[in-house]
Amino acid sequence: MGHPFSGYIVYWNKRIYRDLNVMYDRKLAPYGLTSGQVNVLEQLWTLGDGMTQKELHERLGIRPASLTNLLNALVEGGWVVRKSDPQDARSKRIYLTEAGLAQSKVCMEIITELENVVRQGMSPEEISLMLVWMQKNHNNVSNEE
Repeated sequence: MGHPFSGYIVYWNKRIYRDLNVMYDRKLAPYGLTSGQVNVLEQLWTLGDGMTQKELHERLGIRPASLTNLLNALVEGGWVVRKSDPQDARSKRIYLTEAGLAQSKVCMEIITELENVVRQGMSPEEISLMLVWMQKNHNNVSNEE
């Protein structure tokens, strides 16, 4: 007999999220990164350098203390630097280092590997439907916040 919640979308989304995070962290480990750290780097790669910690916190939807821990690890790893905002010395802006910028290629390769795993055995039509359904799920959940 299956899990009592195996007929629930939430059950499968949670399991997939957890399994993908484990795979992602395993593939990132040789580079000294975690999926949480890469989430921060992705914001800087896609939205541009120099975001404030507050902007990153709002974009990522994580607690400020969690972001501080991630940023401390990224600074220690040499991936980013913190600099005071010229307009507001209390505010810190986050900038990628050369090493942090270079990791975008590696992370894209890993994400492509994970995407290929997820798409195994699926037709192009199934993939298109899955994307539509997942976007609807995301919209439903984000509208409830």
